Amino acid sequence: MDPIPLPPTIPLAPKFKIPGPALGMPEPLMPKWELIPVYKEDVPALAETKETEEKKENEDESEELDRARLLDEVGAMTTPMPSIPPWEPQQTESIMETVEVPFTNFEVPVPPKEILVTAVTTAGTAAVVSVGATMAAGKAFEQVTKVAKPAIKFLLKKLASIRGKEPAPTWGRERLKESRRNKQGKKVRKGEY
Repeated sequence: MDPIPLPPTIPLAPKFKIPGPALGMPEPLMPKWELIPVYKEDVPALAETKETEEKKENEDESEELDRARLLDEVGAMTTPMPSIPPWEPQQTESIMETVEVPFTNFEVPVPPKEILVTAVTTAGTAAVVSVGATMAAGKAFEQVTKVAKPAIKFLLKKLASIRGKEPAPTWGRERLKESRRNKQGKKVRKGEY
């Protein structure tokens, strides 16, 4: 027996280096709150002329009241930064129950009864509603067809008579005419074989 010839070896393409991703993994940035200072000059209602400032220097009591009022107004303008507690994953109890499959060592997770009842009820209701709607639509279409078909035929006949033409034959009449033509062509007369 002759040895089986082997096909010639084909060299593989040289290996090349695939570059890694150009961008790193995205990292979330927590928003930072920067307080915006509000100065007395920036608030138009609180801007006062130099003359009134000189008068207020003389009155110490009125100055303390103005400072308190200014602090109250500035405090009302700024929004405090809410404290956000750090997120910690919570350990929750598993609400899934397990059922052991008979004659095997498998345990299958089953949702609680409340969820099963809700899912079955929802699916059953949807099925009943969709089938009922389909049946009602079919019956309504049949009724519309029964009413509309004679009306359309009547209109087409009137249009044909107005145009001075004979009305078009119905589908049944066309078929009857075709079957008569076919039968006449196939008749075998007596004496002909």
